Amino acid sequence: MNKKELGALRKEFKQDTYKLQIKELYSVYIKKDSGSVIHTEFHYFDQLDEEMKELHLKNFKKVLSGTIDTKLFELDFENTGYENHTQSILYNAVQSNDTEVFIQETNKIIEKLIECYNYDTDIVATMIRAEYMINVNKKAAEYDEGRDDIMKAFDFMLCSLNKIDVPKKALRFDFRHREFSVSSVNDAIINLNSPVLGFMFPLLSGGQADVNKVLFYNSKVKELNKTFIEGVLNCSIKMDAEAERNTFTTILQTAIGDTIKPEIIQEIYERINEVAACCDEEEGEVPTVGLREIKLILENIGVGNSNELERAFETYAEKEYNFKVQNVVPDFNSKSIKIESESANITVTPKDLNTIRQIKDKRGRKCLLIELTEDIVIDGFRLETVEEEI
Repeated sequence: MNKKELGALRKEFKQDTYKLQIKELYSVYIKKDSGSVIHTEFHYFDQLDEEMKELHLKNFKKVLSGTIDTKLFELDFENTGYENHTQSILYNAVQSNDTEVFIQETNKIIEKLIECYNYDTDIVATMIRAEYMINVNKKAAEYDEGRDDIMKAFDFMLCSLNKIDVPKKALRFDFRHREFSVSSVNDAIINLNSPVLGFMFPLLSGGQADVNKVLFYNSKVKELNKTFIEGVLNCSIKMDAEAERNTFTTILQTAIGDTIKPEIIQEIYERINEVAACCDEEEGEVPTVGLREIKLILENIGVGNSNELERAFETYAEKEYNFKVQNVVPDFNSKSIKIESESANITVTPKDLNTIRQIKDKRGRKCLLIELTEDIVIDGFRLETVEEEI
């Protein structure tokens, strides 16, 4: 699911939109101590009052917020085909027009959640079933703004898990009775502003429903809930953005060595970026590079060892693994390259790597040499240029 598709869907989580119709909402309160369900509540979304609708819309919009492979993850279902597999449960819940079937299948997910319960507070799991209208012929719509009727329905489910906040005792003013009183600690507050976990099924990819994957939301960037992913969703965990970046670097170091000229790094990044430019992200195509592309790039540049590259792929990833370009190549439109040392921290754009050198002067001192096109200014003062031989 590319950023454009995700952003387009997310912005429809508002009232008075014709493209997104939320049909049903089902909430389940689960106690921390016993893992038991103490309350369930079903509503047709249109029958909720405006304030309640707004709270839920904001909550589910957050479940679709975040960077892919950092907070949002496309997960593959594992070991499909057996009875009570989450993929088949979700498929039945989405496809059935029967409200009872939706509740029945959702309760199966709740049972899995209770079996894998590992939270330090009570939680409320809320599921919605919705219909999102997408353009079938985008190019036609671009030329004719009146062609909104060329659309098709994308049916999906969205789940949000939210913790319960128990308010502390406080002095409050009751406007109705015009008096001060102590607030009640019995009023549990559902924290809809910060969903803990969530997921969407099926995945939307290139305008098509992909029932073999689920979009998973994880609020903690570096703490993936493995128990939920495997036990509740029956999915496998893939490398996140940081893990992909680290693995990719390790593979390159194995094939090239751990010392390299900055212009070589720049050329590798530029050639990978060219591969990404050939992908049509609007059609749901995510730019990736694998062994074949990396091998060809290194051969054209004239660096690295092909055999070592293949062994590195097999050791640290797998031979057929494809890295997402956005995870392994810095952003070419910003100063995304960090140069860190004990003396200074500097950021540059990838295209400026060839202006940098690490040199050793006549006295054996290591220096960072940066080619400049203008004077350096520090606190409003231009630095004096001194001519000397390195």
